[in-house]
Amino acid sequence: VLKLIYGRFINEIRGVLMKDKDIFRFTEKLLFSYKDNLARLETLSGDLRVLRVGGDVHAQSYQLSFNFSEPSDPVAAHTEKIISLENQIKRLERNTTPITRLIQEVDKCAANASEFAPVKDFQGLLKLFYFGGLTLYDVAIELKRSRRTISERRKSLVRKAAAYLGL
Repeated sequence: VLKLIYGRFINEIRGVLMKDKDIFRFTEKLLFSYKDNLARLETLSGDLRVLRVGGDVHAQSYQLSFNFSEPSDPVAAHTEKIISLENQIKRLERNTTPITRLIQEVDKCAANASEFAPVKDFQGLLKLFYFGGLTLYDVAIELKRSRRTISERRKSLVRKAAAYLGL
C-alpha cells in the first residue's frame, strides 16, 4: 500500500514537472520568435487595413457546383477574410504584447542598474541570445559572466516572461 501511495505521489510530481517544462519550452519559443511575430503582426494589420478600405462588395453571383445552383456571396467571403485576419492578429497580440511589456520593463530597470545587476544580464540575454542568435556560451563571454550564471539568469528570465504571459 505504501509503495502504491509513493508511486502516485511521484507520478503527480512528474506531472507538475512536465507542465513546468512545457511552459518553459513554450515561453522560450515565444521569446525566440518574438521579432518574427512582430513582423507578421505588422503585415497582417496592413492586410486588414487594405481589406477594410476595399470592403465595398455588393454583388452576388451564382456558381454551378455539383449541378446545384448555389449563390456565391462576395460579402460573406470578404467578411470571413476579415474575421480570419482579426483572429490571427489577436493571437499574435496575445503572444507579443506581454513580451513587449517585459522588454520595456527590463530596459527601464537596466537603465538605472549597476553593471553587475541581474537585470543587465536579462537585457543581454534578450538582445543577444533570443533576438541576436548568439549561443549561451557567447552571451556569457560578451557579458563577462560564467556560463552557469547566464544559464540561471536565462531560467529566471523565462519564468518572468511566463508570468507576464499569464502561464
